[in-house]
Amino acid sequence: MKGVVAGDPGQVKFVEFPEPVAGEGDLIVEMRACGVCTTDIKLVQKGSRDMQYALGHEMVGRVLQAPAQSAWEVGQRVSLAPYLPCGKCYYCQKGQYTLCSQLFTVYCAPGGLAERVHVPAEMAARGTLAVPPELSDELATLAEPLGCVLKGLADSQLQPGDALLVIGDGPMGQLAAAAGKCLGAGPVMMVGMTPHRLAVAGRYYADLTLHVGEGKVQQSVLEATDGRGADVVMVAVSSAEALGIGLDCVRPGGQVNMFAGVPEDTLVQFDVRKIHYQQFHLTGSFGTAPAYMRQALELLQAKQVDFSPIISARFPFSRAADAIGHMRNYDGLKAVVLFP
Repeated sequence: MKGVVAGDPGQVKFVEFPEPVAGEGDLIVEMRACGVCTTDIKLVQKGSRDMQYALGHEMVGRVLQAPAQSAWEVGQRVSLAPYLPCGKCYYCQKGQYTLCSQLFTVYCAPGGLAERVHVPAEMAARGTLAVPPELSDELATLAEPLGCVLKGLADSQLQPGDALLVIGDGPMGQLAAAAGKCLGAGPVMMVGMTPHRLAVAGRYYADLTLHVGEGKVQQSVLEATDGRGADVVMVAVSSAEALGIGLDCVRPGGQVNMFAGVPEDTLVQFDVRKIHYQQFHLTGSFGTAPAYMRQALELLQAKQVDFSPIISARFPFSRAADAIGHMRNYDGLKAVVLFP
């Protein structure tokens, strides 16, 4: 079967993978759709000589093979978690699932940008979720990234009525604003630097959009929050400067979440005295877990907020390289690969 891998830096290519073989309790899932993530872009830019893994982890498929005694039926549409917390270790017992020391032990191989994937029995039992009948394949691919956002907002202790500031107008920033709106945050504010992306946020998700180049971010946030600042700041840009903006805009006692991944040794300077006297909380958030993906599917199904504008392009599997290029060139927001 065919799959898409990162090859030389900046290049992707199709390779042949062996057909997946199901063991006891395993599933074989035929891919229907897979979203392209910034992680995929980073892997492509870096390049790889490891041809055993396909790109893609925002997976929606149809069960092709299932055990006789299984919760899943052949033909059933499913959303697949990219990895699975063990549920037993110290961190899992604390509910900190993405700190699990075994987090990447169980996964679907070879990856979402392959025609079929092998789903281990444990993933079939705990990390496979039914896609609601009324939800399209492409929208269901948002379950994983939206699940990441929901975990980030939970880590930030977002409450209904909280003022939410999202720094970053990319796909994850849009999802954060949309999720915040679903959860009752208000006002929802977004800071970005790409006009067409800010326009999407302003039309669908954010009560206030701010272009970082205008230089009035802190003043505008204060004006929108009766002089307090944001209750929760989600930094959805891989930038120390963006974190600095977040620290300037959070209210005393509020929460700043460094949600975006950053390169190693990224440093930021700030006045530690502010943490003591203003008593705000600085945290981070990585990844998702099946419980958050289940919540994401529920939000997508409820249609309280229209998530479809976040998907700006759809490409057939044969044009997966174009889907990655769409994301890499900032042509829109999110690209989804659809399988025949």
